[in-house]
Amino acid sequence: MNIIVFGSTGGTGLATLRALTASGHQVTAFARDPSKLPAMASVTTAQGDVMKPADVNCALPGHDLVVVSLGNSQNPFAMMLGARRTTPADVCEIGTRNIIAAMEAAGITRLLVVTAFGIGDTRERLPFAFKLFYRTVLREHMADKERQEALVKASALDWTLIQPVGLTDGPATKNWLADRTGQIRRQQISRADVAAFLVSLVGDEHYSRATVSLSG
Repeated sequence: MNIIVFGSTGGTGLATLRALTASGHQVTAFARDPSKLPAMASVTTAQGDVMKPADVNCALPGHDLVVVSLGNSQNPFAMMLGARRTTPADVCEIGTRNIIAAMEAAGITRLLVVTAFGIGDTRERLPFAFKLFYRTVLREHMADKERQEALVKASALDWTLIQPVGLTDGPATKNWLADRTGQIRRQQISRADVAAFLVSLVGDEHYSRATVSLSG
């Protein structure tokens, strides 16, 4: 299958590229700066800014499935101390809006979006300490993802929202809990396992138009 990944230079995006290519898929990595991507067989790079509709429109035709793993990688504590902004505060919202519009124009229907456990459908399941952290330190990041999820749900696409718990750089275990009702097992999961779960969704309609909590 021909798959394009947005947010390909982040930790989860890179893990997803590796997992998809290992499974035999043809993959396009969309990135503002493709030089940040390691060389990988079966990966084509598409340079562009997800905040610019024209860039997204040019990259999407010819793909069968879209993976969105956008996020704000800036340190929230540094931002509080006045660090220079390098990522737009609404990158998930605006980027996803542009992707949805381009998918509709290109006739592509399948969309996998990685967000975060504790927003949208699972907001009330978040432990109090995490709620406090989200509302203070990560308020901007999580508000962006809330708006992103709302856009996805309002679309007519065949979408799946994947909400992982805390991410680690550990190895893939293939021992995860994927749950539609918001149940989780552990508070952490490796990015490699998130990527493996995304691969499992390719060609699988079991989680069509569903929000899935993903934990280790």
